[in-house]
Amino acid sequence: MDFKAQTEADAVIVTLNGVLTFDDHETFRGVVTAIVDANVSTAILDLSGLTMIDSAGIGMLLLANDRATKQDKTLRLRGVTGHVAKVVELSRLEQLIPID
Repeated sequence: MDFKAQTEADAVIVTLNGVLTFDDHETFRGVVTAIVDANVSTAILDLSGLTMIDSAGIGMLLLANDRATKQDKTLRLRGVTGHVAKVVELSRLEQLIPID
C-alpha cells in the first residue's frame, strides 16, 4: 500500500492505493500521522485506489477512526468499491465510520 495526503478546505484527504493488509501496518502509521497532524476537522480516507483489504486492514481503519476521534476530528470513507466494498459491508464498518 502507498498513500498520499492533501489538504482541501477543512479536510485532509488521504488516498490509499494497492492492498491494505497486515503487512502494511508500518506504512499505515504514516496515514494516521497525516490525519492527526492535519489542522482540520475532517479526515477523508479515499479507498478508490485499493484493490484488496483484509481483516487487519479493517482494524487499521478502525484505529485511524479512534485516533481521529481523540483529536476531535471526523473520519469518513469514500471510494469504497469492488472487493473493498464487500469486505467493508461484511464488517459493518459503516456503523462506525460514515461512508460517502
